[in-house]
Amino acid sequence: MKTSALLVAFLLAAPLLRAAEISEADIALIKSVRDAGGQANQLAQNDTRITIAFHLSDKEITDDTIKILAGAKNIYAVNLRGTKVTNAGMPHLAGLTDLARLHLENTAVSDEGIAQLKGLTKLEYLNLYGTQVTDTALTHLTDMKELKKLFVWQTKVTEPGEEALKAALPEIDIVPDFKKDRMKAIVEAERAAEDAGKEVEELAAAIPLAETAAAEAAKKADEAAKAFEVENAKVTAADNAVKTAETALAGANKAVEDLKANPDAPQADVDAATAAVAAATTAIADAKTAAETVKKAIEPVKKAADEAKAAADAATKNVADAKKKSEDTIKKAAELKKTAADLKAKG
Repeated sequence: MKTSALLVAFLLAAPLLRAAEISEADIALIKSVRDAGGQANQLAQNDTRITIAFHLSDKEITDDTIKILAGAKNIYAVNLRGTKVTNAGMPHLAGLTDLARLHLENTAVSDEGIAQLKGLTKLEYLNLYGTQVTDTALTHLTDMKELKKLFVWQTKVTEPGEEALKAALPEIDIVPDFKKDRMKAIVEAERAAEDAGKEVEELAAAIPLAETAAAEAAKKADEAAKAFEVENAKVTAADNAVKTAETALAGANKAVEDLKANPDAPQADVDAATAAVAAATTAIADAKTAAETVKKAIEPVKKAADEAKAAADAATKNVADAKKKSEDTIKKAAELKKTAADLKAKG
């Protein structure tokens, strides 16, 4: 029973669900707009209001082009972005009393043109981005009680002009909102300055510790360098010992040669010289073994000295970097405080 009742109710309501019929006048307007190079469509299936756009046209859209809009009463939106429309064309829009959205961005429209639109009291959205409007233009919008969104990027509008309009239209959202952006910038600058101040304090506490660490590292590097000098002296002494042994061997070999060349040389002298050669040869081997031992011993000492020096250099650089960072951060904090003060002064 309930299902049948719902079906009957739906059938009775069906005529109301059909698309709203568009008037002959609006049909003619849509054709005129399309013939002029624009786009025109019914807003929705059940909404006969018309949306009109010229911003994508491949034709030059001028003040004369939009004469076809004059006096129309059922237009919801008009987009003239980037066209050749000027102040002279604004009277053609002045009678569009049902207009809710208007795009004039990147056109030559200025205060004079906006003054022609003060009667558009149903306007909810107005885009003036990249136009020549000033605060004066905003004074012509104060009676547009439905206006909720206004774009004034890259215009000559100022914060005082925006604030006056916001006082008249409390619900309006202006982009950019200079005061809101300024207050946000003040908060961000003050917060950043506070963070920078804390960082300065942290660096001030860290620098003495870094200096102490650098001094200790330098002391260790000096001790390691001295230890290396001691071991290096041993290597030098060992190398000299090898050279001395080699010189002695050369002398002993020469003595043997001279004795053998002398037939009258006593055999005992030859034997003694030969024994000296053997002794010198042994001495060289011993000296070289000692030198190798000393050279192996110096390797870890040299590595330790190199590492200690690298650590000392790094510690010294750490101190210098900390001091430089502290100076830069102090400067940054001062600049941020000045920025915040300057922004406050603009209010």
